[in-house]
Amino acid sequence: MIGLSLALRLKERSLKVLIVERREPASEATHAAGGMIARCDAHIPATLLPMVHDSARIYPEFVHEVEAESGERVDLRDTGTLAIFAEDELPSCRDARQIATSEIESIERNLRIFGKAWFLPEQSVDPRALGQALAKAARNCGVDFVTGSTVRELLIAHNRADGVRTEHSAYHAGVVVNCAGAWAAQIGPFPIPTRPVKGQMLCVVPQSGASHNNPLIRHVVRTPEVYIIPRSDGRILLGATVEEAGFDKQTDPEIIKGLFDAGIRVAPVLKNSRIHDAWAGLRPGTPDTLPILGETRLPGYYAATGHFRDGIMLAPITAELMAELITTGQTRLDLSPFTPLRFG
Repeated sequence: MIGLSLALRLKERSLKVLIVERREPASEATHAAGGMIARCDAHIPATLLPMVHDSARIYPEFVHEVEAESGERVDLRDTGTLAIFAEDELPSCRDARQIATSEIESIERNLRIFGKAWFLPEQSVDPRALGQALAKAARNCGVDFVTGSTVRELLIAHNRADGVRTEHSAYHAGVVVNCAGAWAAQIGPFPIPTRPVKGQMLCVVPQSGASHNNPLIRHVVRTPEVYIIPRSDGRILLGATVEEAGFDKQTDPEIIKGLFDAGIRVAPVLKNSRIHDAWAGLRPGTPDTLPILGETRLPGYYAATGHFRDGIMLAPITAELMAELITTGQTRLDLSPFTPLRFG
C-alpha cells in the first residue's frame, strides 16, 4: 500500500518509477489488513497525530482518485466506529462523543455493549480492493513493475544509491525507496530496522437474516478483546492478535476460535455465521513503534516503512510527504521524528 501510493505520487511529479516486488503488489500486509482508518484510537502516539489526522482528512479524495484512474470500486465506508476503551483512555480526536447503552441499542440492535462507549467518526476501507485498484491505477499511469523478484542488496556508486540488485538482475536508479515493510531489514548493506509483528484475523459470513439494506452490523466495533469490521458486501472481519512470532504466517485454530468467540460475546448474532476464511499477516514493527520515513545517511536512499498497524490509514499522507521530500527536499509536515537517522 505504501509503495503503490508513493509510486502514484512520484509519477504525478513526472518521475520514471519502477516497483520491484517479490510477489504480487499488495499481497502481503495490505492483503491481510483490517482497513480501519482509526484516527481516534487512544493508542496513537502524540508525535504521529498530525499525520494521522491529515491522512484521514484526505482519504476520500485519495480513494476517489484511485477509483477514477483504475476504474475499480473501493469499499470506503463512512458509518463510524463504536469503541470501548480502557478506563483511563480517551479518544485522540475532538469530535468523538460518549454514548449511552440505550443509544448503542438504537443504532446497532445486534450488539451487546455495556458501560462507557464512544462513537468515533471514523472510516474504514477494504484493503484488498484498494490494493488491487492502486496496482491497476499505477500501471495505467505508466508505473513499471518487476514482480517475482526479491531485492538482495542496494547498489551504490559514487557514494550514493544507484539502484537495486535482485536474484535475477540489476536495476539502476538515482533514487531508491525501501517500502519493504516487515522485510525492510533484509535489504543490505544498510538495513532498515523493522521486524515482523504477526496478526491473525478471520472473516465470517452471515447464514441468514442479513441483506445489503439490512446488515447484521453497520459500524466498526472496537473493544479491548476484539474488533469487528463489516464490509459492504456482507462479510464481517474479526481481529486481531499482536504476536512476536518472526515470519511465521500460520494460523492457530485455537486463536481463531478465540477471536470468533470474542466476536460472539459482543455481537451474539454472529453465532449463526460461518467462518469463510482465516489468515495471518506481518505488520512492520520498529524499535520505538514509530514509522521510518526519510532519507538515510546514504544520499538517494530513502525509507518509507515501519507503519506497524497504521499502514492502511497512513498511506495517503505518507505518499504525499515522501514525494515532496524526494522531489523538493522539504515537507509540509515535520518528518524529523521519523527519520531513519534516529537509529544511528
